[in-house]
Amino acid sequence: MLNKHSWPKWAAPVLLSAALLSACGVTPAAKSDASQDASSSASAGGAQAEMDWSKLGDGSQKGKKITVLMVDTDGRVAEMAKKFTEETGIEVNFMGVDYNSLFGKITTASLSSSSDIDIIEMDTIWGGQFYEGKIAADLTNVMPKETLANYTQSSVDSVIYNGHVLAIPYYSSSKHLYWNKKLLADAGYDAPPKTWDEFREMSKKLTKNGVYGSAWSWKQAESLNIDFDTIVAAFGGKLLDDQGKLHVNSKEAVQALTYMTDLLHVDKTVDPSSLQWTEDDVKNAFAAGKIAMMINWEGMYPDLNNAEMSQVVGQTDVGLIPGQGDIKSTAVSGSEGIGIMQSSKNKQAALEFVKWIGEKGFQLDNFKEMGIYPSLKSLYEDPDMIAADTTETLGKIVEQFQYGSNRPNAPGYVEWADIQSNEIYSALVKNKTPQQALDDAATKIDQAIQRAAK
Repeated sequence: MLNKHSWPKWAAPVLLSAALLSACGVTPAAKSDASQDASSSASAGGAQAEMDWSKLGDGSQKGKKITVLMVDTDGRVAEMAKKFTEETGIEVNFMGVDYNSLFGKITTASLSSSSDIDIIEMDTIWGGQFYEGKIAADLTNVMPKETLANYTQSSVDSVIYNGHVLAIPYYSSSKHLYWNKKLLADAGYDAPPKTWDEFREMSKKLTKNGVYGSAWSWKQAESLNIDFDTIVAAFGGKLLDDQGKLHVNSKEAVQALTYMTDLLHVDKTVDPSSLQWTEDDVKNAFAAGKIAMMINWEGMYPDLNNAEMSQVVGQTDVGLIPGQGDIKSTAVSGSEGIGIMQSSKNKQAALEFVKWIGEKGFQLDNFKEMGIYPSLKSLYEDPDMIAADTTETLGKIVEQFQYGSNRPNAPGYVEWADIQSNEIYSALVKNKTPQQALDDAATKIDQAIQRAAK
């Protein structure tokens, strides 16, 4: 299977996106406090009638069957989910898919009013669409506030939209810098780059003898947006300003895209296959010793130190993504949640699964088996978790979470992201200059917002 965080964080098909956008609008409509409270109460009241947190574990759902749709391309999550059935007596029909298929399958089920799927995985960028499009059940008045307080802030942020809780935090996530210590030492370096200027200069010395300084997940997908947004933030830019206005073609954004194209075409220190690669492809190249550095999700360990999967066992390390100037580091949040389809007819049984996902048993197993970092705060000081951290990278991974930032969580983001990745890619393949590409992206995104507002 892909290591969980080597998923390509890809936006969904535009046709499905457009259908949902026309139903709910690109940007959330502002509500008064009173109307928002009323809306929340009505929605949560319906959910409360079908879901009761206080009755979880009472055995009443034993014998029920739920269908779970999550990213799981080799069955490892499904295997772990067997413990849920053993503990609750609730049967699980597990639908494991790759990340690129996830959003499409969820929205197709929603548009057809299907009740075949009960549990869904929700990316941090989908909250607005899942709430406004009435895809995910509102858990605001179902899940106790003290329960939500048990999770890391970044993972909590990933499951809330406009004050509505749409899922339980699944894991904490951002990208990180990985480097091959041997390759860096051979080039005369005893530490990784701390700035993007250093990254560029080091890459030039590291690119030799069939090895590239770096490789990236720059296929035309959300993974490309994430890397772009990370570098924009390092150069001091913001995709979304404090007033909620998009700045896709800011001077910092153009600087970031120019930097990316220069690495690829001027310095030639990036493996050119990066234009077709996902994060998992990059991990494989890194594990084969073909690249010296990569920006990738946590979850690369334990695979990188598995002799059956890696040729760089014991040779790699992980730490902060470079910053620039006064900015020490930046990283785009990739935390996700596990929610319940609003159309589910098995909501109480599904709620049992949601609660189980957020507990120590699953979260610790998920770290041991997959290298996925917990959303449960207490685990970061738990002796069992510390003992399971055989690579001793726990502190290094957690440090990056302090420099995270979120992509816009609004119903329109899926379409915006598709436009942005298309235009960024056009610059990377030299069909447009960085300025032209981002100017076009800004114009097309503005047109999309105007269309949805009509």
